[in-house]
Amino acid sequence: MSIILTATFLLFTSSCSNTYSNEDLGLNYDEKQILFFSNEADYHFEAPYYEAIIELKKKYPDEINNMMVLSGGKASKYYKTFEIDQSPALLVYYQDKVIVNIHGKVSKDEIIQPITKILSN
Repeated sequence: MSIILTATFLLFTSSCSNTYSNEDLGLNYDEKQILFFSNEADYHFEAPYYEAIIELKKKYPDEINNMMVLSGGKASKYYKTFEIDQSPALLVYYQDKVIVNIHGKVSKDEIIQPITKILSN
């Protein structure tokens, strides 16, 4: 009986762990990767993000074209991995670190400034 209880406990606790990692997304260690976490249910908060992305694409077309967009269930799988708790969010990931983390209700300029600073280096 104790073996069955132990096995059941282990099964339940292992199913609760976060098994998603940045490797699952295929991120390159040596490249700055932009990740956009979109909120499909509430697009009106994302307008500044879209405006910023359009403006950033003029200066950094390759980086924006390689941007990874995560939405819905796929986005929420990676919240813990990238230490965010809400969408919309825009991250720059480089060498296994989040070097820019913008989330929630922000202005277009509050998005553009830190990303420009990182991408221009």
